[in-house]
Amino acid sequence: MNETLRKSGTLKHVAFILVQALLAIGALFFVFQDRQRRREVAQAVRHASVTWTVAGVLSYGLVETLGGLRWVLLLRVQGFRLSLRRATAIFLIGLFTMTFTPGLIGGDAARAYLVMQEAPERKVPALLAVAMDRLMGLLSVMLLAAVVVVCRYRWLSQTPATSGLEYITLLILAGAGGVLVLSWLMAHLPRLAILDQYPMLGGKLRDIQSTFRAYRRHWPQLIRALLNTVVAHMFYFFTFYCAARALGAFAGGNPLRSLWDMICIMPIVNTLTGLPISFAGIGIRESLFQVLLKDLCGVPGGVGAAIGSLGFAMRAVWGLPGGVLMLRYRKSGRRG
Repeated sequence: MNETLRKSGTLKHVAFILVQALLAIGALFFVFQDRQRRREVAQAVRHASVTWTVAGVLSYGLVETLGGLRWVLLLRVQGFRLSLRRATAIFLIGLFTMTFTPGLIGGDAARAYLVMQEAPERKVPALLAVAMDRLMGLLSVMLLAAVVVVCRYRWLSQTPATSGLEYITLLILAGAGGVLVLSWLMAHLPRLAILDQYPMLGGKLRDIQSTFRAYRRHWPQLIRALLNTVVAHMFYFFTFYCAARALGAFAGGNPLRSLWDMICIMPIVNTLTGLPISFAGIGIRESLFQVLLKDLCGVPGGVGAAIGSLGFAMRAVWGLPGGVLMLRYRKSGRRG
């Protein structure tokens, strides 16, 4: 019986990977099938700015550095003591697995595994630290999306396509916010019997509930972690702005205005590429940039798609060291 269940789970996992691959390939084919778009991409790449490309790579390096600092903070709340160097190494390994092994092992799973290797007797706190890091990312995106919608709602609703993407993003974030609120209530109210009828939903909510309970006495550290995440997101947005400038987008315009435009677009891109529907958002990211930058900023469709690919490549550069670190990683030998 157990063997049958194991084989069934493996088949479902393989099928999920194949669906992700097909969606990614299909999206890329849809984006780049037009000959005019391919010419736009070729021309933009031919005249790409090395300075802006390097600036984008360095900007994403700051994203991972801040991630390492936040990771250390959240682990210390749970009683772990990892150096910034080791925590950043774990973070880069997680980035490598998330970027180059999609569908096989997630970055969160890799980080949790490595922390548990450092302290095998403390598996639950390691999982809680990973869960809280993920929640910080969700809360920061919700906060940034709320600011963007308040400030640029009409700008984002200029065309039916951009308006639809805006509404879909808001619905997803509103649903996630509802789950967080319900989980927080579960941490303070008696057991909700209705959740016993939905074991999968109840299990997910109780996982978040456990995370809230583990960290609720450490709210100053959580505020610091949230601010860290917001700043990291801003550097992540700036990475794609550098990709846009490298490919000649926004040339001749107001730099501050174009940066603000990119910041307003990125919460939509982040939310929708975060859905597990393609490998690391490949194909979906290019499609979103093509529509949003063309309709809202007048950037040619092919260049917009290329911006998505170049921004992803800037991020992937920092995943490569993670692959080397994964091969060379050894336990520190320090308990807890």
